[in-house]
Amino acid sequence: MIIVIYTSYFAKMRKMTPEQKAQCVSIARFKPKGVEMPEYQKVAPAKEILFQYKQDGDQEAYTVKYMKQLEGLNPNVVAKDLNGKILCCYEKSSDFCHRHILAEWLKEYGYKCKELDI
Repeated sequence: MIIVIYTSYFAKMRKMTPEQKAQCVSIARFKPKGVEMPEYQKVAPAKEILFQYKQDGDQEAYTVKYMKQLEGLNPNVVAKDLNGKILCCYEKSSDFCHRHILAEWLKEYGYKCKELDI
């Protein structure tokens, strides 16, 4: 079975088809009010990591801490759980974000993960 996982962000959902919206899963620690979709909190950044980053903006420290959080997960289980899904959080495609770190982590284990192009 080929596993493919997509990433995107909440604001882009306005441009998505109903079929694409049905595949969206929030991987944010807190999803926007009024947005109804399943959540996959296993890969949401821990509150401590998120709050520290909001205070100091240190991308390197955030990446190290988030990668350490991911080490506690089985990438095969995560990939299987998220197969065919569109992982959503807040940041634009060009901005620093945990979903990009997560995508690279999945790629390291041989899974296809790419930003949704719409």
